[in-house]
Amino acid sequence: MGRETFAGMLAEGRAAVARGDEAAAQHWFARAVDAEPDNPEAHVELGRCLNRQGDRLGAVRSMSRAVAIDPDAHAALSRLRWLLRDEKLETPSALARIEARGLKVETVLDVGASDGSWSLKARPCWPQARYHLVEAFGHWREKLETLCGAEPQFSHVIAAAGAENGEIWFTNDPDAPYGGAASSEPGKGCWSVPQVSLAGEVARLNLPGPYLIKLDTHGFERPILEGAAPILDQTSLVVIETYVFHIHPDAMLFHEMCAYMAERGFRVIDMSEPLWRDHDQALWQVDLFFVRADRPEFSHNGYS
Repeated sequence: MGRETFAGMLAEGRAAVARGDEAAAQHWFARAVDAEPDNPEAHVELGRCLNRQGDRLGAVRSMSRAVAIDPDAHAALSRLRWLLRDEKLETPSALARIEARGLKVETVLDVGASDGSWSLKARPCWPQARYHLVEAFGHWREKLETLCGAEPQFSHVIAAAGAENGEIWFTNDPDAPYGGAASSEPGKGCWSVPQVSLAGEVARLNLPGPYLIKLDTHGFERPILEGAAPILDQTSLVVIETYVFHIHPDAMLFHEMCAYMAERGFRVIDMSEPLWRDHDQALWQVDLFFVRADRPEFSHNGYS
């Protein structure tokens, strides 16, 4: 039957995800569920697909079916916990809490922007701001061009962010387009991409401060922050996807990131999107929200 096998259907669905065609992905994952309704893998993939399309209830149902079939299905359990979590842990909630304190932002520098969805979540908080999206993976070029063409306040560059302008090595699995990482050294599966510094982009586009810097860069944060050093004193908020494990040779762990940012005058004020790994349900990553250490919130050390 070729691609009509269960494995073939999953492969077709994952290929559709890689090219950004969620409708086709849903079609193939739904067919895989019909073909093998007692296989939790198909329910997990369908649930992920539905969640990406905003069908939270459908995603919960699919993940629940996967857990009902296999109570030890770690991927389903992790995603189900994520879907059922308190909304306080979601990025829009954290951004809204911060904006409500009067924090000003005139430019959002969204690094690791993928399709621009993070910036779209931030825009309700700072609707007047400029949004500049930096993305190294050419897979997202068409979607970013479409988004920026429709949104006058949005701009983008297909490049990795780093310490200076030039070129850098980059790798990304086409089957997992939301991943990817830059590296100063070439490795298996790497290719060369343009590199820009955030300070250089601010100067090139004359982007006004204060700035919000968001990094979804999988361990390559230190060089990016070095390239942002000239604008950090005009930065009011830095959001960094931070890890508990060494996912990259140069990655800073949770406590190291906090110390690094403290040296630059920033403290953690909030968090969002915690993720527990499938392997053993240990905390894998969390987005940390850093604001300037002289913010008035830090002058009060009591709970109430």
